[in-house]
Amino acid sequence: MSDQLTTFELPAWNEIPNVGLYLEQVTKYLNTYLEPFDMGVTSSMISNYVKLKIISREGRKIYNRERIASLFFVAVAKTVLSMDQIRVLRLEEAEHAVDEEFYNRFVSSLKEQLAKSDNLKSSSRKGSQDELLELVTAAVAGKMRVDSFFREADNSREAE
Repeated sequence: MSDQLTTFELPAWNEIPNVGLYLEQVTKYLNTYLEPFDMGVTSSMISNYVKLKIISREGRKIYNRERIASLFFVAVAKTVLSMDQIRVLRLEEAEHAVDEEFYNRFVSSLKEQLAKSDNLKSSSRKGSQDELLELVTAAVAGKMRVDSFFREADNSREAE
Protein backbone atom coordinates (compact mmCIF):
# COMPACT_ATOMS: atom_id res chain seq x y z
CA MET A 1 0.00 0.00 0.00
CA SER A 2 2.86 2.39 0.77
CA ASP A 3 4.16 2.07 -2.79
CA GLN A 4 0.69 2.93 -4.06
CA LEU A 5 0.66 6.07 -1.91
CA THR A 6 4.02 7.26 -3.17
CA THR A 7 3.07 6.62 -6.80
CA PHE A 8 -0.55 7.81 -6.60
CA GLU A 9 -1.07 10.80 -8.80
CA LEU A 10 -4.07 12.28 -10.50
CA PRO A 11 -3.54 13.31 -14.10
CA ALA A 12 -2.33 16.82 -14.85
CA TRP A 13 -4.95 19.17 -16.28
CA ASN A 14 -3.57 18.85 -19.80
CA GLU A 15 -3.51 15.06 -19.54
CA ILE A 16 -7.27 14.88 -18.98
CA PRO A 17 -9.00 14.15 -22.29
CA ASN A 18 -10.85 17.09 -23.76
CA VAL A 19 -12.28 15.32 -26.78
CA GLY A 20 -15.65 14.61 -25.19
CA LEU A 21 -15.97 11.18 -23.63
CA TYR A 22 -19.17 9.26 -23.07
CA LEU A 23 -20.25 8.16 -19.60
CA GLU A 24 -18.84 4.62 -19.82
CA GLN A 25 -15.51 5.94 -21.13
CA VAL A 26 -15.33 8.49 -18.32
CA THR A 27 -16.09 5.84 -15.73
CA LYS A 28 -13.27 3.62 -17.00
CA TYR A 29 -10.87 6.56 -17.21
CA LEU A 30 -11.56 7.74 -13.65
CA ASN A 31 -11.37 4.26 -12.21
CA THR A 32 -7.90 3.61 -13.63
CA TYR A 33 -6.72 6.25 -11.16
CA LEU A 34 -9.17 5.82 -8.29
CA GLU A 35 -9.95 2.11 -7.85
CA PRO A 36 -6.71 1.18 -6.01
CA PHE A 37 -7.96 3.36 -3.13
CA ASP A 38 -11.61 2.31 -3.19
CA MET A 39 -12.64 5.69 -4.59
CA GLY A 40 -13.98 4.28 -7.85
CA VAL A 41 -17.13 5.56 -9.45
CA THR A 42 -19.99 3.98 -11.36
CA SER A 43 -22.09 5.36 -14.18
CA SER A 44 -25.06 5.68 -11.85
CA MET A 45 -22.98 7.64 -9.31
CA ILE A 46 -21.93 10.09 -12.01
CA SER A 47 -25.52 10.44 -13.20
CA ASN A 48 -26.57 11.20 -9.61
CA TYR A 49 -23.88 13.88 -9.30
CA VAL A 50 -25.35 15.51 -12.39
CA LYS A 51 -28.90 15.25 -11.00
CA LEU A 52 -27.72 16.75 -7.70
CA LYS A 53 -26.12 19.59 -9.70
CA ILE A 54 -22.70 18.78 -8.30
CA ILE A 55 -21.50 18.15 -11.85
CA SER A 56 -22.53 20.49 -14.64
CA ARG A 57 -25.24 19.35 -17.08
CA GLU A 58 -23.47 21.27 -19.83
CA GLY A 59 -22.68 18.95 -22.69
CA ARG A 60 -25.30 16.46 -21.51
CA LYS A 61 -23.89 13.04 -22.39
CA ILE A 62 -20.44 14.24 -23.38
CA TYR A 63 -17.82 14.84 -20.69
CA ASN A 64 -15.13 17.43 -21.40
CA ARG A 65 -12.00 18.19 -19.39
CA GLU A 66 -13.80 20.44 -16.88
CA ARG A 67 -16.47 17.87 -16.12
CA ILE A 68 -13.90 15.06 -15.80
CA ALA A 69 -11.78 17.22 -13.46
CA SER A 70 -14.94 17.87 -11.43
CA LEU A 71 -15.52 14.15 -11.19
CA PHE A 72 -11.98 13.54 -9.92
CA PHE A 73 -12.53 16.18 -7.26
CA VAL A 74 -15.91 14.74 -6.19
CA ALA A 75 -14.67 11.14 -6.14
CA VAL A 76 -11.77 12.02 -3.84
CA ALA A 77 -13.61 14.57 -1.70
CA LYS A 78 -16.58 12.29 -1.06
CA THR A 79 -14.35 10.07 1.06
CA VAL A 80 -14.48 12.76 3.77
CA LEU A 81 -17.25 15.18 2.76
CA SER A 82 -20.99 14.84 2.35
CA MET A 83 -22.52 15.68 -1.02
CA ASP A 84 -23.98 18.87 0.50
CA GLN A 85 -20.51 19.91 1.71
CA ILE A 86 -19.03 19.21 -1.73
CA ARG A 87 -21.75 21.30 -3.34
CA VAL A 88 -21.09 24.21 -0.95
CA LEU A 89 -17.34 24.00 -1.44
CA ARG A 90 -17.65 23.91 -5.20
CA LEU A 91 -20.12 26.79 -5.27
CA GLU A 92 -17.96 28.95 -3.00
CA GLU A 93 -14.49 28.00 -4.19
CA ALA A 94 -14.90 27.17 -7.85
CA GLU A 95 -18.16 28.85 -8.74
CA HIS A 96 -19.67 25.49 -9.63
CA ALA A 97 -16.97 24.60 -12.14
CA VAL A 98 -13.65 22.94 -11.66
CA ASP A 99 -11.38 25.06 -13.77
CA GLU A 100 -7.68 24.58 -14.40
CA GLU A 101 -6.56 26.70 -11.43
CA PHE A 102 -8.84 24.94 -8.91
CA TYR A 103 -7.94 21.48 -10.22
CA ASN A 104 -4.20 22.22 -10.11
CA ARG A 105 -4.49 23.50 -6.52
CA PHE A 106 -6.46 20.37 -5.59
CA VAL A 107 -3.95 17.95 -7.20
CA SER A 108 -0.97 19.82 -5.74
CA SER A 109 -2.46 19.87 -2.25
CA LEU A 110 -3.33 16.17 -2.38
CA LYS A 111 0.17 15.32 -3.54
CA GLU A 112 1.64 17.45 -0.74
CA GLN A 113 -0.53 15.76 1.89
CA LEU A 114 0.39 12.30 0.63
CA ALA A 115 4.08 13.24 0.78
CA LYS A 116 3.63 14.46 4.37
CA SER A 117 2.05 11.19 5.43
CA ASP A 118 4.80 9.24 3.66
CA ASN A 119 7.47 11.36 5.40
CA LEU A 120 5.70 10.80 8.72
CA LYS A 121 5.89 7.06 8.18
CA SER A 122 9.54 7.03 7.12
CA SER A 123 10.60 9.25 10.03
CA SER A 124 8.61 7.26 12.55
CA ARG A 125 10.38 4.59 14.57
CA LYS A 126 7.13 3.51 16.17
CA GLY A 127 5.43 0.19 15.73
CA SER A 128 2.76 -0.21 13.09
CA GLN A 129 -0.05 0.08 15.64
CA ASP A 130 1.26 3.43 16.91
CA GLU A 131 1.77 4.60 13.33
CA LEU A 132 -1.79 3.62 12.45
CA LEU A 133 -3.13 5.38 15.55
CA GLU A 134 -1.27 8.55 14.56
CA LEU A 135 -2.71 8.42 11.03
CA VAL A 136 -6.23 7.79 12.32
CA THR A 137 -6.09 10.66 14.78
CA ALA A 138 -4.67 12.98 12.08
CA ALA A 139 -7.57 11.99 9.80
CA VAL A 140 -10.12 12.52 12.56
CA ALA A 141 -8.61 15.91 13.44
CA GLY A 142 -8.73 16.91 9.78
CA LYS A 143 -12.36 15.85 9.52
CA MET A 144 -13.19 17.81 12.67
CA ARG A 145 -11.57 20.93 11.19
CA VAL A 146 -13.50 20.48 7.93
CA ASP A 147 -16.80 20.08 9.79
CA SER A 148 -16.01 23.18 11.86
CA PHE A 149 -15.33 25.15 8.66
CA PHE A 150 -18.73 24.18 7.22
CA ARG A 151 -20.54 24.98 10.48
CA GLU A 152 -18.97 28.44 10.51
CA ALA A 153 -19.85 28.94 6.82
CA ASP A 154 -23.46 27.91 7.56
CA ASN A 155 -23.60 30.35 10.47
CA SER A 156 -22.24 33.16 8.29
CA ARG A 157 -24.83 32.50 5.58
CA GLU A 158 -27.65 32.42 8.15
CA ALA A 159 -26.44 35.72 9.66
CA GLU A 160 -26.64 37.39 6.24
